Amino acid sequence: MLDSGRVVRPRIDEIRWILMSFFSVDKIFFTVLGYPMSYIELSATLLIVVYVLLVTRRFVYAWPLGIVTFSLFTVLFYQVRLYSDFFEQFYYIGNCFYGWRAWLIAKKKDENDKKELDVSYGSRRARLIAGVVIAGCGTLLGFTMSRIHTWLPGLFPKHAAYPYIDATATVMGFVAAALMAQRKIDAWYLWICVNSICIGLYYARNVKFLAVLYIFFLALAINGLITWSKDFRRKTK
Repeated sequence: MLDSGRVVRPRIDEIRWILMSFFSVDKIFFTVLGYPMSYIELSATLLIVVYVLLVTRRFVYAWPLGIVTFSLFTVLFYQVRLYSDFFEQFYYIGNCFYGWRAWLIAKKKDENDKKELDVSYGSRRARLIAGVVIAGCGTLLGFTMSRIHTWLPGLFPKHAAYPYIDATATVMGFVAAALMAQRKIDAWYLWICVNSICIGLYYARNVKFLAVLYIFFLALAINGLITWSKDFRRKTK
């Protein structure tokens, strides 16, 4: 008789090998114009395009897709040593759960059960708080990421790349994501800044396909700002 344990074990090892191969930035799917494209970078990139498009159009189920997408980016950013971005993804995952719940509640309150949700601007006080949080927490996180390889060498064996720039963009993304979940138009101004920073940052870290993608995201953020602003003006007339 065949030993079931011996049969199952190779299958588990095979599945583990497939998963590790997929999640490795060294596992190349194809090369375009001399740039090696890994499975994980391609998958995460394509998914985030769909996610941003859905959020721009205020579809509630953009949020569960975001959970999957940011989970992939967690693995990707760890491997390219953008540690602030790595930690940022955990926040985005949590924010997706929050945004999903908040948008579902808002949709249920809509008498016509429309997909569109009301948008608004943040108060002057909220903007001031956002600016202070970005400046203060960005500096603190940048300092932490610049030292983390000495504090936790087992988890982070190499020094962080561009820790202060990465940290500032990360905190700015935190604030933008929180404002997005609350359907604040101000979020798009922050996303425009974040995407502009990320274009240069990802190009410098040799994830060039992602850098090119963020040019597209920059255009989407501008479009999102225009679209939400028009909706706000239309509903407040």
